[in-house]
This record gives sequence, C-alpha cells and structure tokens, in this order.
Amino acid sequence: MRFLKCDVKVRVRGAGVIGWTMVMLQAGSLSQGQTITIDTSPAGQFQLIDGFGTCLSGSEALQAWWQNLYFGDLQASMLRMDLTPTFNAPYSDNNYNSPSYGVSGPDGNYARTYTNATTYTNIFSGLQAQIAVMGPDIDSNIAYFDFTAGGPQVGGTAAQTGQSLITGLGDFKLFGSHWSPAPWLKLASGNLYTAGGADLPADNTPFPFIWLGNFAGGVLETTGALRPEFDDSGLGGTGPTSALTQFARCTAAYLRGFQNVFGVSFYAISIQNELDFEEFYNSCLYPLAPGYLAALEAVRAELDQYPDLAGIKIMGPEDVLGGDAYGMWQYGSGSTTDDKNLQFLQAVGANPGAAAAEAFFCIHGYDSDGVSAAGATPTQWNWWANGWGASPAAGIPANVQGFTYYGKKSWMTETSGEDTNWLSPTNGFPDDGAWSIALRMQQALTAGQESAWAYWQMTDGNPVGTETLTDQATAQNSPKYAAAKHFFRYIRPNSICVNTTVSGSTPLTASAFLHTTNGTMTVVIINSSNSPV
Repeated sequence: MRFLKCDVKVRVRGAGVIGWTMVMLQAGSLSQGQTITIDTSPAGQFQLIDGFGTCLSGSEALQAWWQNLYFGDLQASMLRMDLTPTFNAPYSDNNYNSPSYGVSGPDGNYARTYTNATTYTNIFSGLQAQIAVMGPDIDSNIAYFDFTAGGPQVGGTAAQTGQSLITGLGDFKLFGSHWSPAPWLKLASGNLYTAGGADLPADNTPFPFIWLGNFAGGVLETTGALRPEFDDSGLGGTGPTSALTQFARCTAAYLRGFQNVFGVSFYAISIQNELDFEEFYNSCLYPLAPGYLAALEAVRAELDQYPDLAGIKIMGPEDVLGGDAYGMWQYGSGSTTDDKNLQFLQAVGANPGAAAAEAFFCIHGYDSDGVSAAGATPTQWNWWANGWGASPAAGIPANVQGFTYYGKKSWMTETSGEDTNWLSPTNGFPDDGAWSIALRMQQALTAGQESAWAYWQMTDGNPVGTETLTDQATAQNSPKYAAAKHFFRYIRPNSICVNTTVSGSTPLTASAFLHTTNGTMTVVIINSSNSPV
C-alpha cells in the first residue's frame, strides 16, 4: 500500500472548504496529468453519509485492543449485530433440543427436523422442545431471553464503547438484522439441505431444522392464521394468536430488553438477513414479497406501540446485489419463483402500509452466489439506485425503478470475499485482492449512492481471511484493513457525497465528500488499472 504524490489537478465548483484530505490508492503505476472536477453546488450534492462499520463475530469485540482498533484507529462509527433471539431455559434446553458436536441424533443426523409449531414440540432423544409464547405484556416477554449469552453480550458491550465515543466519532449508530425468528414460528419450505459433512446435517435434510442450536431455514408463517400453540390466554391475552403476532411481540421484547440491559438504543433493524438464502445456520426464507410485507407491517405496528421503540427504523429488504438482471429481479418462475431485491422494492412502494413501515432500504454487496464480492463494474449498483428503462434480459420487465425513485436512502450492510493480498492476481484487473475493496467502496458510494457501508467482520478470532479485514496480530498492517481505512477513517458521518468527474483517464476514479459542519473535504482517488495512465 502506497500513498503517492500524483500530478493531479483538482477543480472545485461551489462553496469553499477549509481543510482537505487526499486519499490515493493504486493498483499499478503512477497516475499523471488528470483533472478532477468536484461540484459542491446544490445540484452536485447527493446522499448524506451515515458512516462505516462491520458486523460482529465471536467475542474479540469485548477486548480493549479490538475496540481501540475499531473505534480509535479505524474510526468506525457504525456497528451491526445479529438479532436472532437467545432464549432462557426451558426453551433453550439441550441447545433447543438438538444433537451436539460429536453426538448425532437417534437417526444418525446432526439435525432435528420439524415442519411447524406442532411438530416442533415432538419428542426427540427423550426430550420435548418448548415454545415461549409471547403475551401482550412486553415486559413479561423480556424474561424469556438470555442477554448474558455471547451474541447480545458482545454486541451490547461494543455498542456501549461506541456510544461513549460518539462526540469524537461524529456519530454512532447501532443496527441489527434477524438471521432467523424463533424457530417455532417457521414452516417447511419444501427445500432440502444438500451439503452434508462431519458434524453437519445429513444430505437431503428438509428445512427447517435445529442444528447445534441454530434455527436453520424454513419460512416464517405469514398467513395470520391463529394457532393453538400460541395461546396467550394464560398470559393476559385472549387466546390463540398468529405467528406474525408472536414474531412482532418477540422482536419488540428482545429490542427493549437489550436496550434496558446495555443502555444503547438501536438506530435501525432489518427483519431478515439475506431473505433469499436458506442455510444450515440461523436463516429464514422469504421467497415472495407478500410474506415479507406482512412481517414488515406487523413488526412496525408492534414497535409503534412503545415510545422507546417507535423511533427504531426498519430497513430492508437486505437481499444480495446479484451478478445480473435476474439477480436483481427474480429467480425461477411459476411455483419455483424467488423474488429479488428490486421486486421487493416495487412491492413495498406499491403498498402504503409497507411503504410507511420501511424507513429506508439496504442491500448486500455480494454477487449472485451470496459469497463473492460484487462490484467489478458499477452496472449492478446503477440498477439498484436507478433501475432500468428497457428490459435488460429475457423475461425481465421494462421500466423498473431503483431505490432513489422512492425518496429513501440505502445502506450497503454486508460484503466480503476478497483475498488477503494487496493484489490477487498480481497482474490482473479487475482483481480480487485487498485493493479491490477500495474500488468496490468507491462504486457503492458513487454509482450506488449508498449512505452507509458495512463489511462482514473486522475479525473473527482466526487469521485474517476472505471474510475479515484483519486479525489481532496483523492489526493495521492487513492490506484489507488498510484499503477500507481510506474510507472509514477519513469520510466522516454527515459528509455529503458530491458529484466528482475525471477527465483525461477512464481508469482513474474519484469521489469527494463535503462536510459542511467541519468545513472539510475528503477526496478519494483510485487508479483502477494495472498500467500507467
């Protein structure tokens, strides 16, 4: 990684600024003789930047070195955490009554399968799983949850540190995503798990199932049907309730309980992480938009009942960016259809209740496989922001709107997948090394008009790899961390992304961010080729 003295002319149109930060990254040789024009006039101003951050993994965020690196050196001002609820006994007994590492179930499988709330409580290994029925009293419901468990404890402690540093950081925002609702609220999806291995579910295990305490797959029951398993009459209620009511009450109680324990409020939540991916770990499938809209409105209505929760924004749909037009609109057809991100947006926009419930949008910066980082070209980001006029592929409708049409901002809330070397391969472009994080961030902020950007994890307790930015030993010296730091540290919350154009060189890209309160401008310049320009 090098900071370079380049022969670059910068022209600024509009209001003057007091301070400058020039951040330069390059894949190849010295860039010379280019002109960057920055338009800070009202017409040249785009989205307000909320900040940068990562999701949490493991327990390293409890340690001082991690917090100093994340909040001190990286200057991250956002933090993402998993909202999958953790329950107290007897609802969590035997890790939700599932096999354990090295000890399979009575059928030789490492998973316990079920199809609905009734079969969730079937006898397994001599035990019967219990359902935590949520009544109308939110504070009584809080007692079901274990906030001393690893996930909430790590998230809460790290959030307390971030909140305490809010003045120096310029802002701090805690946000969370459901990887899965409570398992008894899900139905069979009709899909099978097919990648078995040691200590993993057997091939062809039907979703949903419990695997080593994980609530794997299935679909949230969104019909609104009243179920006897969710009878709240003994809890001050009126009788059987629906899975939607239980999901909404569970979400509200978990959020209030967390905020009461740790004293940090959530800025926003997503009701489902990657709603088109059904995995052997905590996950849930929303194949079609109507089910998502029903859950969205139910949670919003529940949160709005409580002054301490009404201010929490709901974002979504938190699908993956995708690698082509099908990955942006729809997979399959007929009975095997899976709606994708732009179709979810269209459904939200066409439904007044859902449109009021969804405060803003969010998306993951992955390719269609949900693993590889997307963004080698800005095409997908442009589709997400602006949609398309003419149909981009067979079977895809024309005149589809992007998120900007609806007048709401968007966040990029997860991506990863790059190699740990600065360039990989060393002579290729677009490459998939650490340097490519910078290019992908540049494209997300400019073509994608994203107001926030969050990597998957800063660390995960292992040596830095494709899913992390660094590790304890490598710290600031990790190339991936260094690439992200150019944006995290220098583009401060409440900066405005302003129109920036480059003349004289297509491979040279630039972005600029005006902070009117601080009177500063940050410019990021990248030579995106492996050759002199």
